[in-house]
Amino acid sequence: MNSSNNICGVHNKSLKFICFDCNVLMCTLCSPKHTGHSYDHIENIKSNKNNNKEDHSNIYTDDNEINNKSNNSVRGMNDIQTSIKTTFDSLKLKVAEYEQLQQTEQEIESKFKELHEFLVVEEHRLKKPIIDNKEQLEQQIDKQIKIVKSLNSINNHINITNRSDSQSETISTADTTDNYQITTIIRSISQSTDHNEFISSNNNTLFYLDKSNKSMIDNHSLLNLLLEHNKSIKINNHHDNQQSKSQQYQLIINNEQINQIKNQIQSSFKLISNPSQQNQNKQSYIFSTDRKNKISIINITDRNNIYFEQQDIDLGMEMNRYSTAFNSIVKAGDFIYLFGGNTASCNKFIRYSINTKTVVINEMKGVDPCQYLSACYDGQDHIYLFDGNGKPKPVIYRYNIHDSTFERYSTIEIDTNYHHPTFLYKDYIYSFAPFTKKILKFDIHTKKTIELPIEVSKISYPSAACTDGNGNIYIYSKTELQRINIETNEIKSLDNSKININNDYNLIFLKSNDGQSYIYSVQGKDRNFVFSLGNNKWESILQNDQSDRSSCANIFYQ
Repeated sequence: MNSSNNICGVHNKSLKFICFDCNVLMCTLCSPKHTGHSYDHIENIKSNKNNNKEDHSNIYTDDNEINNKSNNSVRGMNDIQTSIKTTFDSLKLKVAEYEQLQQTEQEIESKFKELHEFLVVEEHRLKKPIIDNKEQLEQQIDKQIKIVKSLNSINNHINITNRSDSQSETISTADTTDNYQITTIIRSISQSTDHNEFISSNNNTLFYLDKSNKSMIDNHSLLNLLLEHNKSIKINNHHDNQQSKSQQYQLIINNEQINQIKNQIQSSFKLISNPSQQNQNKQSYIFSTDRKNKISIINITDRNNIYFEQQDIDLGMEMNRYSTAFNSIVKAGDFIYLFGGNTASCNKFIRYSINTKTVVINEMKGVDPCQYLSACYDGQDHIYLFDGNGKPKPVIYRYNIHDSTFERYSTIEIDTNYHHPTFLYKDYIYSFAPFTKKILKFDIHTKKTIELPIEVSKISYPSAACTDGNGNIYIYSKTELQRINIETNEIKSLDNSKININNDYNLIFLKSNDGQSYIYSVQGKDRNFVFSLGNNKWESILQNDQSDRSSCANIFYQ
């Protein structure tokens, strides 16, 4: 609709209304075409601004018909101040989001700046002896260049009278400052096949001789040159004898460790959107092996819908040797480690990447023949391996997750045989030995081990165990499920119902997103169960599982 001077071009009446749906101005006669739309009168808009929300249904006298329609319509700007406040509140939220993004960006920048500074320091540390030796060699090269210049000058003085310009073909070189730099001289020496080529290449710079001054070429000047040359040799030889001999270095690079460090750096930084929502929607899994050397990933996020998310990931090793290492499995960062197996010849360990879902197999160098290890991660740099099967004095090894090295860390003076769960609690490592029915407390710093005064002997045939991270050990025997508190030494029976189990395997404790606690027993086929501590009841799960997971490794991760 065209308008001029605030007059309706169709009805020649004043434009007093605005239709918010059509975004047009209109007069009284235009309004019927906008029935049901959201529109308002200019006086209503002004009065709402000045008088907030007072009733102005009678403010115009010549528009009674449209008055009624306007009062019954939805006004698009019935309160400008409210609109300003609402918009500003929205701005505040956007600014808060922006500042949060800016803060996260600064955190990323700060951490990578810290890494950059560390790498710069390491680079200079490695290069320092190289630079020192280069400077020493530069000094020696400079002194020997002076000797060559002196000798060349003597040679020229002796032979110049017997040599014409046509007899000596030289390479003309522009005389610039760069030609006197030590780096340029070194490059020239490297490119020259012999001394003649080197002198000829630098005849206009280092070895320049003014042939036009014939008066300087006599016996007296030659003798003076010989004196200066002899003096220079003595001084330089004296200094060279005082200097230490330069060293040669070779850089040895462990690409495997560098790649591990790169992977660890990548896994150390994660950028997640909507952190609060991410925590609510976090997925929970069980990493499970079987007797055919296959890995399965079980999704247990929803206890009412537990299913295999991935199956038959091949470990690529001989069947029945490594898969049955049921207590030697541990999660550290974004990797799952599985050490050894069920025979003493199992001298390898597996590292599974949760992010890439790939398996790497390496040797346990520095570890004696062992079987049925129990593993514990200290939450920082090391995994502790308890080796007690068939040994009068169990040995503790320590594995460094950063450089992938093993060390013999300590020996336990208590006969335990093999260990079930081994876990860290309040700076101590605790371990349950089912064969001798002992619970040990190991001090990482002093390397001392004591046996806790808990009457574990009352537990008949303990087959599997786990911990909740709060000082409780849950042990399943052939008679019942029991809980042991390592601080109060209390043993409590939880359930005496029987489930189908095999001897020696691991349980998995989990506190779910709904705050309920569960214990999983995954042995494959018809031996998969979950126990609700709230309901005190076992429930069968994964009935369609055809794999044999008895005595195999299982671990929870998110």
